[in-house]
Amino acid sequence: MKYLIDTDILIDHLRGEFKPTAFLQKVEEGQFQAAISVITEYELLAATKLKESEIIKIERLIELMPRLAITSQTVKIAARFHRNYRTDMADALIAATAFVANATLITRNLRHFQNIRELHAQGVPSH
Repeated sequence: MKYLIDTDILIDHLRGEFKPTAFLQKVEEGQFQAAISVITEYELLAATKLKESEIIKIERLIELMPRLAITSQTVKIAARFHRNYRTDMADALIAATAFVANATLITRNLRHFQNIRELHAQGVPSH
């Protein structure tokens, strides 16, 4: 199964939460195929007051997974998600990236994505 990992899962991992960390270990071991959106990359690196050591830690984490670019097709789908479901721009772009990649979005914030009928979203897998 192919996954797109939402920003909040990586933040939870960086905070030391067990479930996201265990999932990411399985991704690193090749048990799960996963990627992130370049929007997630931006959101992690754009956080205010990051120390240099935190930036390095984030960059190392990001390098473990492929980053999926925003294409014109992705933008058009994100715009439709925004119009139809009132999804904010970042979430719409992440959702559209998952949709275009035919990936399940892994997120803690299911309520942000629950109205997007075209999208498969779930919490962190425990298997």
